[in-house]
Amino acid sequence: MVNEYVYCPRPVYLEWVQGEWAESADTTQGRHAHRRVDKASGTLPAPEDLEQEERIHARSLTLTSPKLGLVARLDLVETEDGCVIPVDYKRGSRPHVAHAAYAPERVQLCVQAMILEDHGYRCEEGVLYFVESRERVPVRFDDELREQTLSAISGLRLTTAGGRIPVPLDDSPKCPRCSLVGICLPDEVNFLKRQQTPPRAIAVGLTEALPMHVQAHRAKIGKSGELLEVTVEDKRVAAARIGEVSQLVLMGNVYVTTPTLHELMRREIPVSWHGYDGWFLGYSAGMGHKNVELRTAQYQASFDEQICLNLAKGWVKAKIHNCRILTRRNWRGESPADPVLLRLEQAQSAVRRAHTLAELLGAEGNGAAVYFGAFSNLITQQSVI
Repeated sequence: MVNEYVYCPRPVYLEWVQGEWAESADTTQGRHAHRRVDKASGTLPAPEDLEQEERIHARSLTLTSPKLGLVARLDLVETEDGCVIPVDYKRGSRPHVAHAAYAPERVQLCVQAMILEDHGYRCEEGVLYFVESRERVPVRFDDELREQTLSAISGLRLTTAGGRIPVPLDDSPKCPRCSLVGICLPDEVNFLKRQQTPPRAIAVGLTEALPMHVQAHRAKIGKSGELLEVTVEDKRVAAARIGEVSQLVLMGNVYVTTPTLHELMRREIPVSWHGYDGWFLGYSAGMGHKNVELRTAQYQASFDEQICLNLAKGWVKAKIHNCRILTRRNWRGESPADPVLLRLEQAQSAVRRAHTLAELLGAEGNGAAVYFGAFSNLITQQSVI
């Protein structure tokens, strides 16, 4: 979090206070780069037991500092001439900038050094290891870097305790590569405030996952590696990749193993349970969204009729708009679809003119009646023999 704060205070508030998180290619590559050092190996002796000539490599150490109020997980700690040297692994190649590294990485390494010093070790420099270029960049813990680190720690604590999210960066090159850009929305927030620079386009991730329905009597669903396997009487009848499943829908007497449920909850893939007749009984899900501030704001907004009306108008407008698109795209009637499209357009206009939730409800009902009244013209008519 100290690293994030030096990079940009706003993502720190989103992650630490509001519980927001989003994966990106960079975060996935970072975890892959740490796969070796995340496996604990070796031990770090007590400071008084550290010999001058002894060379030690200890991986994945977790240390705390009550004095600083911080906890750190150190990728690797080496020893040389009685000193300890923290080594922090970084994805990518060494940047060609001042100090051969960016400020957030240098501050993060300095935090590790200060925690080691609080435990009694002597630490004068550390190393940033860049996995892609396989380069070691030494970082000297001078007074300037230490002051910058202490300032970042204090700033981080004040920001998270302040109860107010920091303003986003303005047209910064940092934003496009940030994994939280789709949540932070820096360009959009700044545009709403000043109406000046239009937002940059956001690359939306492609989601191809689909619901998986299981309705075979006494079926069993288990996990085998990255697969969901469906068996009936111990015979495998179907399988699907977990990453390609958006929801698991179970009908009737279907059994799911505990490890499978754990994995689905961890990946935020919901499981909905239904009776033999298809009636919904309940669902199983993971922790879900953790943003308490957002939930509080939503609860307060639920008592404001104008906010509720504005939100509902947007949803109903989008619903009728999609009905018009589907009608144009799939019309198979003998007569043209123009009258239906016109009536849907009139329903959209009624949505925009609605001043109360009751008027909006009537406009939505009229649009639904038009769409479903012509729905038979959108599907292929097949004769049954």
